[in-house]
Amino acid sequence: MHETRAWPRIAFGALAASPLLAGTGACGAGNRSPSNATPMTVATIPPAQPAPAYGAPPPGYPGTYPTAPPPPPAVPAYGPQPAAAPAYGPPAPYASPPAYSQPMPALPAPAGYPNGQPPSPPPAAAPPPAGSPSAGTSGALAPADPNSLQAILAGIQGALQGVLVVPGSLPNDLVEAGLKAHAIRAAPGMQPEGEQLKQSLTEGQHAVTMVTLQAGKCYAIVGFSPPGSVKDLDLNLLAPPLYITLAGQDTTHDRTPSIGGSPSPMCPVIAFPLQYKLDVFARHGAGPVAVQLYSKAAK
Repeated sequence: MHETRAWPRIAFGALAASPLLAGTGACGAGNRSPSNATPMTVATIPPAQPAPAYGAPPPGYPGTYPTAPPPPPAVPAYGPQPAAAPAYGPPAPYASPPAYSQPMPALPAPAGYPNGQPPSPPPAAAPPPAGSPSAGTSGALAPADPNSLQAILAGIQGALQGVLVVPGSLPNDLVEAGLKAHAIRAAPGMQPEGEQLKQSLTEGQHAVTMVTLQAGKCYAIVGFSPPGSVKDLDLNLLAPPLYITLAGQDTTHDRTPSIGGSPSPMCPVIAFPLQYKLDVFARHGAGPVAVQLYSKAAK
């Protein structure tokens, strides 16, 4: 029973395959091109060429590559160098200017002067007398010797600072008693003002202190040394602000000096107080000295 069914399947398969085979042959005969047809052109790709070596141009490029950069242009040789500058010798001595044989002509005098000569300067005004109101400046207040100024300034470089005491603080002081007795004659009608300088000096020694003078008063500075002590006691008053000019000076040569003593006291007119430097100098002899400033109201 099984064999009867197998055969029809084989026969059907053969029949189905036979048209395909026949069609294949027919199609193959129908697709053949006639003998006069133009054949198809196929482009062929050439094989890759190797890269050219350095120095050879690529195919089709005009010219060639240089194998090395061109050499720089040759530098032209310079001609002979100039000779070195000659060394300079010592300078020639300068000639002295010629001496003038003719004197310089005199310049004409300015017009307007009589006789062609300018008028002589007016004479200097005479200094006011000591004690007058016009003499009360920071300059001279009393007579002084300007020739002694340099010696005074040199002496006070090593001067002692004067010792000041209150008048009457030392009872039974003979030096102060002698000073008061001398002040009755040198500064009549005046009273002691400020402290009193008390010092013991050797010969040639200086002592300095400051005294204040102001307008509205008249002053006298009185000094004293007892007998057998300083034989020549000098007083020098130096004016502010630099204390290098003399404002007054004792001109005697004894042991009882004074500046502004009677009858010519010192009467300043400066509105504000000024400090002066007082120099006490033992020119000859040695021993104790006392100096006091006296004052009274100006008239």
